[in-house]
Amino acid sequence: MEAYIPESKLYTELCELEKNLDRAIMKKRLDVQEALGKSTKVRRTLRIFLSNTAADQPGQLEEGNNFETNDDNAPSWTLRLEGRLLDPLIPTKKAQPVQKFTSFFKSIIVELDRDPEMFPEGNIIEWHKQASSFDSDGIEIKRKGEANVNARIILVPDYSPQKHKVNTPLAELINVKLASKPQIITELCNYIKLHKLFDEQDKRIAKSDDKLARLFNMETFQLSDLPKMIQRYISVPDPIVLEYTIRVDKQFTQSPIAYDMDVELDNVLKQKMMNTVASTQPQKEVMALDDKIVQCVQSINNSKMKRDFLIQFTTNPIEFINKWITSQARELEVKRFNNT
Repeated sequence: MEAYIPESKLYTELCELEKNLDRAIMKKRLDVQEALGKSTKVRRTLRIFLSNTAADQPGQLEEGNNFETNDDNAPSWTLRLEGRLLDPLIPTKKAQPVQKFTSFFKSIIVELDRDPEMFPEGNIIEWHKQASSFDSDGIEIKRKGEANVNARIILVPDYSPQKHKVNTPLAELINVKLASKPQIITELCNYIKLHKLFDEQDKRIAKSDDKLARLFNMETFQLSDLPKMIQRYISVPDPIVLEYTIRVDKQFTQSPIAYDMDVELDNVLKQKMMNTVASTQPQKEVMALDDKIVQCVQSINNSKMKRDFLIQFTTNPIEFINKWITSQARELEVKRFNNT
């Protein structure tokens, strides 16, 4: 074809370049998928603030300088629980993950120390994360009352992946107090490897030293049994409990103590990588272009066949017609034979 269409050589070179590009893209895609399988969490600090306001309290009504008012002028207070992520210790120009306060918790429970007979609406307020709920930078609880109230705030963290509290003596052995199951098993395997406890014949079996024997009551064990063996030494993580006194003698009261909580966030780059891998639009565009290329190549081949046919006819018309009639007659005989 190059003799008739010199540009076809360029097309062949482009096809070879496309193959090399496809190999490079596939290799990069595999690298990205491997990176997505690894933990790429970013550690940050969440600072929690507690405060409250009071409205329509007896002293405030006399002074006439309320922050808030009620329609029925009944004394009330509003408890605010807020939090924000602190900036990284080392400033960076890279995009930082942004998550709101409630996204870090499965549930928030507030227990009020009040006489239940005087406040029939109840002294326990619960918030639970729902799949369809929107995250916010804090929560507010408003109740009626004209006396100071002691509040106990229970925060249940939402770990992803799920973490477990490691109980004694396993926590002392691997020096981990809170971790996911895979992390706990990895630390145990590191301990076994460090102390050369793998069976020489079968690396799937480990021998117990004195500490492991006291822990599991076994001389040898299969590594595949570790998830079941550690089950009795792990439990649900302890919630975070904050104590706060809601004061009504001031219009605004803020706790002098702020509470810091270590949190793990998904890397922004990882999220972009996931979006890129999951995106199908580029593949659709490439496939559409490939279809156009196939149609163009097929059209060129058809045109070449027509050109060859006409060139042979113009070179020696009589011989060409005789060969063409002979081939057509042969095909006709074949069809007749197949039909009988």
